[in-house]
Amino acid sequence: MRQGNPSATAPKRVSRAQRTKEVQVDISTAALKLLGTKGVDGLALTKIAAAAGLSNGPLYGRYDSPEDVALELWEGTIRDRFHLLLDEAARFALGDAPDPSEWLLAEMTDPSTESLAVVETIAVARRYPMLAESVRTEVEFALRKIRPESPTIEFAAIYPWVTLPLGAIIYNGMLPAKSPPWAEALRLGRQAAIETTGADFAGSNPEPIELSLPIPDSGDLGLDQFVTAVMNVVARVGYEKTTAQRVARAAGHSFSSAYTHVGSKDELMTFAITAMIDQIIMTGDLSFLGLTGEARLREMIALELGLISDRNRSLRQLRAESLIAARHHDELGEALRTRFIESIAHIQVPASEDAGSNHPGLTFWHAARAHGIATVLLSMNTPSLNDVDWAPFGTMVNEFTRLTTTPGEGLHR
Repeated sequence: MRQGNPSATAPKRVSRAQRTKEVQVDISTAALKLLGTKGVDGLALTKIAAAAGLSNGPLYGRYDSPEDVALELWEGTIRDRFHLLLDEAARFALGDAPDPSEWLLAEMTDPSTESLAVVETIAVARRYPMLAESVRTEVEFALRKIRPESPTIEFAAIYPWVTLPLGAIIYNGMLPAKSPPWAEALRLGRQAAIETTGADFAGSNPEPIELSLPIPDSGDLGLDQFVTAVMNVVARVGYEKTTAQRVARAAGHSFSSAYTHVGSKDELMTFAITAMIDQIIMTGDLSFLGLTGEARLREMIALELGLISDRNRSLRQLRAESLIAARHHDELGEALRTRFIESIAHIQVPASEDAGSNHPGLTFWHAARAHGIATVLLSMNTPSLNDVDWAPFGTMVNEFTRLTTTPGEGLHR
C-alpha cells in the first residue's frame, strides 16, 4: 500500500528560538497589562508568570526584579507611547487644525493599557534607580522638543496644553462617568497661549509657594498623628510598601494603638487623601479669590513654582503616590472621587446648567486640575522646569480665565 507523505500530517516543529520568542511575547503582554492596571508595584514576577500562564522559571531566568521588567517595558513600547501623547498634543497646540486628533481625545477620555502604563511608570520611577534615569532622559528630551518648535509662543504658555494628556489620563478616574470637554479645553488653551506672547511681567518670577504636607485636624490628636505618619511614609516609599511597622516608627507609637482610631490602613489613607484634596482646593482655587491684575498673576506663578520646587518634593511625591494608589484600591478611589465631586461645588454654574455640563467655568477647573497632575508627574523626573520663566504661564492662565468666564460671572461661589 502506498504510504502518504508523513510531513503533511505531522505536527509542525517549533524551533527553540521561536518558542523563546513566543514566551517573551506572552511575558511582555501579561506584564504590560499588569502595569497598566496594577502599577509597577503589581509587577511581581510570580504574578506575571501566572497572568502569562507560565511557570515561574522563565521569569526568574530573564529578570532579577520587577524593576527589570518595568525598565524593559518602558524602553520598549511605553516610552514611545509617552512621546506620541505629547507629540499629538503639540501638533494641535502649535498648529492650525480646528480640532485635536480623535486618537488623542480617545486616549484622554478612555486611555488604553499603554497610556495608563505611561502615567503609572512616570509617577513612581523615582523609586527605582535605573528606571528613574531612563525616564528622566525621555522627559527632558520631550520638554526640549517643545521649545524650538514654538518660536512665536512662549514655552511656559504652551507647556500646559502639550502635557495635559498625562494629567487627563489620571484625572478621568477621579470623576463620574462623563469626561470633561478636553477638546474645548485644548482649543481654548491654544488660543490663550497664542495671545500671551510678550507677557508684561516676563522675568518677574516671585518666590515659590511653600506647600508642606497637609496638616490633619480631625480633633483627635492620636488619629492626626497616625494620618501624618501615613502621609510621610507614602510620600517616601509608596502606598503598597507603607507597612504598619513603618507607620508606627513615623508616628512614634505602636501600630496597635492606631486601631483605637481606625479599622485599617486604607481608612488612614482615606483620611490622608481627604486632607490632600482639601489642600489642593485651598491652594489651587480659594487662594485666588479676591485677587485681580498683577496680584493674581503673581499668585498663579508662585503656585506653579511651588509645584515644581525641590522644597515641596515630599508633597509632590505624596500627591503622585496617592493618585496612583487610588487607581488600584476601590475604597481609596471612591474617597478621591467623592472629594473631587464635592469640590466642584466651588464652581459657580448658572441655575439652568448642571455640574456635568460643558460650562466654561468647569472647563477651566478641570483643565487646571489635570495640569497640576501632569506638572507633579513631570517635575519629579526632571529639574529642567526650574529654569523656566513662568510669567507667560500666569498671563496665559489669566487669558484662559477670561475665555472661560462670561462677564459678571465668577469662577467660584
